[in-house]
Amino acid sequence: MKAIHTGKRLLLAGALSAALVVPPLAAEEVQLGGELNVVTMYRTLDAVTWDPQTWNWKNSHDGLFMDHLLRGNLDYGPRGKDVNAFTNQAFIPYEQLEGDLAESWEILEDPLRIVFHLRDDVYWPAREGLMEKRKLVADDVVNHFEQIWAAERRIPEFYDFVDKWEAQDERTVVAHLNHWHSNWHYRMAWGYFDAIAPPEWHALDSEGRGDWRNATGTGAYRLADVERGSRQVYERNPDHWDTVEIDGETYDLPLNDKVTYRIIKDEASAIAALRSGRVDIMEGVRWQFVDELKKGAPDLIWREALESAGHYMALRNDIPPFDDVRVRRALNLAVDQGAILEGLLDGRGELLEYPISTTQEGYYTPIDELDEAGRELFDYNPERAMELLKEAGYEDGLTFKVQVFSGNPYHMDLVNLMEAYYSAVGVKMEIQSMEYGAYRSMMGHENQAPGYMITNGAGNPLQVLRKSYLAGQTWNPDRHSDSHVDEQLNKAIRERDLEAQKEILKDLNVYVLEENVPHVFLPTPTAYSAWWPWVKNYHGELRVGAVRPGPIYSRIWIDQKMKEEMGFDD
Repeated sequence: MKAIHTGKRLLLAGALSAALVVPPLAAEEVQLGGELNVVTMYRTLDAVTWDPQTWNWKNSHDGLFMDHLLRGNLDYGPRGKDVNAFTNQAFIPYEQLEGDLAESWEILEDPLRIVFHLRDDVYWPAREGLMEKRKLVADDVVNHFEQIWAAERRIPEFYDFVDKWEAQDERTVVAHLNHWHSNWHYRMAWGYFDAIAPPEWHALDSEGRGDWRNATGTGAYRLADVERGSRQVYERNPDHWDTVEIDGETYDLPLNDKVTYRIIKDEASAIAALRSGRVDIMEGVRWQFVDELKKGAPDLIWREALESAGHYMALRNDIPPFDDVRVRRALNLAVDQGAILEGLLDGRGELLEYPISTTQEGYYTPIDELDEAGRELFDYNPERAMELLKEAGYEDGLTFKVQVFSGNPYHMDLVNLMEAYYSAVGVKMEIQSMEYGAYRSMMGHENQAPGYMITNGAGNPLQVLRKSYLAGQTWNPDRHSDSHVDEQLNKAIRERDLEAQKEILKDLNVYVLEENVPHVFLPTPTAYSAWWPWVKNYHGELRVGAVRPGPIYSRIWIDQKMKEEMGFDD
């Protein structure tokens, strides 16, 4: 088999959609320069680390200065074919990918390998004290993957399907595979951990790699300043290779001179910054503020879609009392999820959106198609919950601790409601709220509490089921372990027939829901984004890779004249 891909492909698979309200498009004179101020989806979080060897999930979000081998093609989004809103945290159908650092790629057999053909016009920018400007070569890409796979914090089994990386010549990178992996492109080309860092950065010790002053890449921006708890500033990289065509004219990217992430932990302050025009885009607005903003700032443009994540309370399946499925089932029945959806979320959300999303046609099974054991998880039945607790030997109730990130307002609201629900069935929940660094370090640690509130990012079905339920995985805070799940996931990984793989994953999703009940399922909210009309060439997209917004921001230009005419002169 030989398949050659350049990213210029027709749509062959379904994609995500989102409600979007935008003004009619018209030819406008592009204004280069200016600053884009963003309150991002992760407004309460500073960069977790700058070290590319830490396998940090937020790396691509903060790494506006980095590129990947592949990325999502925005022409499939609202600005083009409009079949993908590009809001999902980590799901891009294969047919909607295009080259990033790789201008094309091939899948070759005998021996099985993926061949990436690099662009010839890509340069590493100079970084004071680290490196001089030089051309990107294949050895740089090989070195990156070798370094991260050798890192202590690597995710188990993530690159086990790769025998070796090879630089065939200066522009050709080859990944030699020991078996087919149907998710290879997510694993090595557009996912969370494959933003390419130069050897000079990798060669530093951990302290040097973690210093933002050494952070660099071939992306549209350079990291210019970091003030923890306040802002991250990215300035235009004049050596960037990418371009965009607007109304028949070709422009070098980025179109703006600067992007500033505004780190604002207080929600009311973030809303005020948007309303006052000090912020151009706010990517995550909770429903409680939407109507108020629409009245007070009617010129804002809005996008809404289900949040691209699962919300649940992980229960440690490996220790009592949650090693007993009856107890895990009881804790689901004791919570009125319908009331949470209608009351706390104003009906704006979905009861069952994880692990498989309602947007993933052919994989998703709705609640009413589950068996009775599955359906009852989403019904409020405290009497049955107490019966199950009694059967499991907890007639007199039980006490457990739950850890929660204090910067997540939805989860802080949830744990207070859940505490009351559990009290009614004799279960006491001790709430430990934590700052993000301490909270995240607990996941997978021996000191992770029996309960652990988590927002686990959505993505393609194979990836989500693997990371959440395969034994030993980093993002499996339930410590879920089931030989049938492991066997079927490994079967799906090796399956080349998409329809056959789809059936495996659909059945596996149902099995986890009906039989294993690994955690307490909780509703997924509808998410809102808002931006001012002076933000041009933007359509509400959030990600072209796993939490990767860089190529979206680089295509935005600011209509400064409109901003001034609207009374928001800087």
